Amino acid sequence: MDQPLLQRIKNCKTLPAIPSLPLQVLQMCRDEGADCQKMADIIHQDPSFVAKLLNVANSSFYGGARHKVTTVTQAVTLLGMNSIATLAFCFSLYRDLKKNEGAAFDHTRYWRRSIVSSVAARVLGKWAHAANYEEIFLSALLQDLGMLVLSEVFVSDYAQMYNLAGSNHAELQRLERERFGSDHSEVGGWLADMWELPDIMKASVRGSHDPHAVDVEVEEVRLTVRCVMLSGRLADLWCDPSKDTASQELLALIQQYFKIEPQGFIAMLTDMAEAIPEFSSFFQINLGSEEDIQRVVTTAEQALLTPSSS
Repeated sequence: MDQPLLQRIKNCKTLPAIPSLPLQVLQMCRDEGADCQKMADIIHQDPSFVAKLLNVANSSFYGGARHKVTTVTQAVTLLGMNSIATLAFCFSLYRDLKKNEGAAFDHTRYWRRSIVSSVAARVLGKWAHAANYEEIFLSALLQDLGMLVLSEVFVSDYAQMYNLAGSNHAELQRLERERFGSDHSEVGGWLADMWELPDIMKASVRGSHDPHAVDVEVEEVRLTVRCVMLSGRLADLWCDPSKDTASQELLALIQQYFKIEPQGFIAMLTDMAEAIPEFSSFFQINLGSEEDIQRVVTTAEQALLTPSSS
């Protein structure tokens, strides 16, 4: 990272700080002696998360439950500690780091793309039979943390840059490099180091624009980085639906990394469309109307499956 930029970041007194609940949960997941009851005891410290957790435990995205889940211990047992850790981290991070709507930087638009990206990453990770798809989910949510850092360090200048780029994420990256000599993936990687996040998440943040930007040898990490990078492109189908050729271009990009046919790609988008409303409720953020969410799938079907597209 550009050294003058790094020093300016270090001098900023309002950098995002990792919330206490997700930090405790992450530490517990690394503790081989931890059990479901210990996890439940920590989660009970946050009543608002408890209510959200029980809703998710009964949702279709997490498989639902044959019998209604009514306690945190049941939820931890049903979903597993990794899923609970992911949800706790996501909810606490979003709640503690989101800012008032009056701020110069558009936090609502930032979180909208981040949340849709995390949904996309989980769907893609499950499609790719990744064993750590919950970790992929969380890594995708964190991929643009550097934008929050830059918005605190440069305030109005970065907000203006963000607005100028609009929903074009690649254009934002170009503007950042032109202005700072670095971009938010590098800045986010620095913050991930400061937060002492797991190495797989650090790699995913740094490689969120270009998987080749990080040198990884472990296949699980390589797969996670690829899923996170592609998750942002998938999210852009909902967040930046202006390009008529977006679905064709995205399918071609995904096919560089995974063997997937157009029908499989449509099935992936369908799974995302079904999950987005549930996470809209979980985070209490508007991720689009039912019609807008479904329109993305319909548009992709018309572009990829109709005879005229062949």
